[in-house]
Amino acid sequence: MVTKKQILAVSLVFFMTGTLAGCGGKQADSGLTYCKPTANAGENLSISLGQSVTLSGSESGYADGCQTYSNTYEWSFDAVPVDSNVDEASLTDNNTSNSVSTAFVPDNVGTYVMSLVVCDIVDCSEPDLVVLTVSSGDAVPTADAGPDQTSMVDERVELDGSGSYDPENAPIEYSWSLSSGPDCSSLDSGDIYSPNTVTPALIPDCEGVFVAALVVSDGVSWSDPDFAAITAASTDQPPIADAGDSATLEPCVGEAIPLNGYGSYDPEGASLEYAWSLIEAPTESTATDVNFNDATSPDAKFTWDLEGSYSFQLQVFDGLYWSAPDVVTYTIQADYQNHPPVANGGGDQTVDIETDCTTSDYTAWSCEDCGAVEFELDGSGTFDQDGDSLEYEWTDVDGGLTMTGAQTTFATATVPSQSSEYEVTTTESFNVSLEVEDCMYSDTDELVLTVSCTGSAAN
Repeated sequence: MVTKKQILAVSLVFFMTGTLAGCGGKQADSGLTYCKPTANAGENLSISLGQSVTLSGSESGYADGCQTYSNTYEWSFDAVPVDSNVDEASLTDNNTSNSVSTAFVPDNVGTYVMSLVVCDIVDCSEPDLVVLTVSSGDAVPTADAGPDQTSMVDERVELDGSGSYDPENAPIEYSWSLSSGPDCSSLDSGDIYSPNTVTPALIPDCEGVFVAALVVSDGVSWSDPDFAAITAASTDQPPIADAGDSATLEPCVGEAIPLNGYGSYDPEGASLEYAWSLIEAPTESTATDVNFNDATSPDAKFTWDLEGSYSFQLQVFDGLYWSAPDVVTYTIQADYQNHPPVANGGGDQTVDIETDCTTSDYTAWSCEDCGAVEFELDGSGTFDQDGDSLEYEWTDVDGGLTMTGAQTTFATATVPSQSSEYEVTTTESFNVSLEVEDCMYSDTDELVLTVSCTGSAAN
């Protein structure tokens, strides 16, 4: 945007150089009068929320008989609705407001007032305003009455319509009603507390299924209804225990069996207490309930001492009733059933280096050193048939290498720099081994890293 200081400076230059001359503001070379430009922001508009609006200042310019210049444009928001977040950064043309035409997408219903100022190298126009009225369109909103629920008779149930929405982001009005209820109930829609809010409430008065209906409005159209069922019971139902799935574990599973009772639940949604117990162990095992790290935790761990089968019982408590027990069995395989891992260090690697040599009399040559070489070591081809966790150990067998990440799957080995001779190839090889180990067995793979260094006449 041209600043007032820039305008004054340009005007002064014009007058001092004689570009503008004579009385009455006549321009010497054209005889036309200078007039400041006039902004024209276009006609007022009315659109629906969600639509893009394009504004044009193309009708801006000069009155007849006035000298014309190239113009710059400055669009700005003079007023926006209270809840709107649009500003000049919302305008198109790469998020700038300096284009003869610009556009934006209103984010709320209400009135938007845009201002346009047009400038040339001498002066700027008075601002011209265009008013944009945005209303909610005719797209129908969508009601969401929330999930089905369970409750006790005479217990308050809160409904949830927060998932409802309008495609054009218009404000939503809520209307809840009782669509149906059991024959024993005397409730009707008037018994819903705060039925015109997003989270009303209902208190079932007898056993059975109550169906609440929700419709929403965007101020123009009502949605189709959505329904949520509330199943009410007069007595508490016992919880359900779920001890997880039985499994066979490899010897390398570690010292503890990981239990999982998170599948347990209470039909009324009450918080649960957990109780694990050992009901069967291998014949010579000395393990008891004290081998649990925490028998009241849903993810308790049990320390085993012998291979074989361990069976566990889980019961859960909802504060009133204990569940029926659920049983899960874990079988720890014997050591001889474990398979050794197979190491794979990725194979041999070779690097050829050529250095520059120079001479002044073709009898004595001076050659640059071959620089240090870093090899990437990749043990990802290693595998274990049992899926056991593995430990890695990379070793510089002969010495002379610099190793990093020697206890990881991927490591590096750096060969130090070496001197070179003219038209002589020097080769150095280094042996590296990879050892991998599960909880019982190990395996080793070896590879050779080779660097060839040759001195050649510099080009």
